[in-house]
Amino acid sequence: MGLTPQDRLDILETMHLIRITELKMIELHKKGEIEGHMLPCLGQEAVPATMAKVYAENDPLVTAHRGGGHYIAKGCDYNALWAELYGRVTGATKGRGGHIHLMDMSRYAITGNAIVGQHWGIATGAGYVARKDGRVVVTVGGEGSTNRGTFHESLNMAAVQKLPMFYIIEFNNNQMFSSSDETTACERISERAAPYHIPGVTVDGNDPDAIYAQAVEYYGHIKSGKGPCLMECFTQKWTDSVSNVRQDPAVVEEMKKPENDCIGRFEAKLRGEGVLTEAIAGEIQDRVRKKLQAALDFALASPIPEPTDGIDEIFSQPV
Repeated sequence: MGLTPQDRLDILETMHLIRITELKMIELHKKGEIEGHMLPCLGQEAVPATMAKVYAENDPLVTAHRGGGHYIAKGCDYNALWAELYGRVTGATKGRGGHIHLMDMSRYAITGNAIVGQHWGIATGAGYVARKDGRVVVTVGGEGSTNRGTFHESLNMAAVQKLPMFYIIEFNNNQMFSSSDETTACERISERAAPYHIPGVTVDGNDPDAIYAQAVEYYGHIKSGKGPCLMECFTQKWTDSVSNVRQDPAVVEEMKKPENDCIGRFEAKLRGEGVLTEAIAGEIQDRVRKKLQAALDFALASPIPEPTDGIDEIFSQPV
């Protein structure tokens, strides 16, 4: 069964919510109102928004850098996201972890890890529990992290054990100071599935319909007990962090053009099919703006942690 018109509008709304969130995050960081290391997924919104229509609510989700979009798309506590960015006690990790350590265990989501590639092992470990429970672990990372040993060890283990693992690669070809052709001994990351005898494919990561069609097929394969799959989503990112843009500005501006941007492309497609009207587009924009403002108000009204809070919950009690 494919996406319904409402499903596609839901995906579009989630994409807009991710974008408005991360644009505001950059704006506030530049003003000095929030601090810390933040890694936006601007330009890549189609992947998290679409995958949320594929996996089940109780499927574990484990990501690496740029996990904020996946946190939002999985329905994690949006107010807690903003409280975390403001360093408040009501934050996702009580103001201690910041943007790259977002998580919401009530939603089975660990959507951040500071160490490149470590999340592959964490996710694959979760695969053993998921296999017992009949669930699928969805794990997401950039192409640069697939050069780490943890990635290959994880794929090998998952393949041997037929673990219910769905590996998603967000290929944006920008690894901080290098590009994939400088660091990676293959043209497509999906080729790395073959040595482990698991299915692997590359899709247009800026097209929700293309992502969904392939993801549903692979999800069914995994759910039926046939073992892991790997899907590479060819996409783009606008910025490395909230403070550093290492790409050529002209290249970034080209990415932002409606005909290249995932949101612009999807909106044009939905308008052409009569699914998206001006009235519906206005309602979507109104809802995401109100949700953002409510979360900002919540965060600013939340208490700031006491300095001594930082030594609590570090060890199991009693030590």
